[in-house]
Amino acid sequence: MTFASAAYKEAVYGGHLLALGTSSMAATSAWVMGSTPTWSLVFMAYLFSFGAYSINRISDFGQDAVSHPDRTAYLKNRIGWLKGAVVICFGLGYFLAFLRNLIFFSALLVPLLLALVYSVGSERMKAGIGVSRLKEVTLVKNVTISFGWSLVPLLVGLYYLQLPVSVFALAPFVFLRLMINTIFFDQRDMTADAKFGVRTLPVKMGIKGSSRLMDLLDIASGVYLASVVLSGLLPVFAAGLIVLVPYSFAYRIYAGLGKHRDSVRDLVADGEYLLWGMVTALGRVIFLGHI
Repeated sequence: MTFASAAYKEAVYGGHLLALGTSSMAATSAWVMGSTPTWSLVFMAYLFSFGAYSINRISDFGQDAVSHPDRTAYLKNRIGWLKGAVVICFGLGYFLAFLRNLIFFSALLVPLLLALVYSVGSERMKAGIGVSRLKEVTLVKNVTISFGWSLVPLLVGLYYLQLPVSVFALAPFVFLRLMINTIFFDQRDMTADAKFGVRTLPVKMGIKGSSRLMDLLDIASGVYLASVVLSGLLPVFAAGLIVLVPYSFAYRIYAGLGKHRDSVRDLVADGEYLLWGMVTALGRVIFLGHI
């Protein structure tokens, strides 16, 4: 295995790409509220995202062997390491948050709770609502993930002890973008989800029906972004995020051709979040003359 191949697999299969995407989204959130992203902010975003998705990879290891065999093979000897990474990521993340301010620290307990009820669950929850994990309920899985990510702008606001209207305006856009991403990956996992009784939208609606829903969500996210920028709720440099809409259509069309590895699907879909910070920074240079 070449160094480039090893780095690629570690970034994609190891979960670092998605965690870095969270950092990129946090930077965008800081910029739209008129603040400068700090290293501690983007580092904490990375830690909490990596920790949360490590919990999911551990809990779904058996199911992923069916839906994502390449990633499972790559991670099969690292379960113990992933468990340690969860402890380190959340421990260090909460320590840094505590040093920042207590309001931010307290608010960050919500993402941890969502990660646990989504990926781990409990028998008590099964007795109450009929399922042990939220991801087993049609649409609730997608809404839970999307809601968790839509908290990023609000958490960034609490990091700075500010909650301007811009962070509230950005949150629904984040929610819509994540709904598309989660449904897209549910299509890949459709066979495994059906086998393990996870009633996702593609399992219920099929590939065609869920693809049409993603089309509608893509268009809705673009219309929403344009409306909040034109109304002044988001700064004009945020308009560049509209490129995520054609980007999403393009990678979904490419995925439909079936001429790719699953890791490429992960790269282009999760890579969307890396674009957030880049596009926002470019927009600031164009409209403000500086990052």
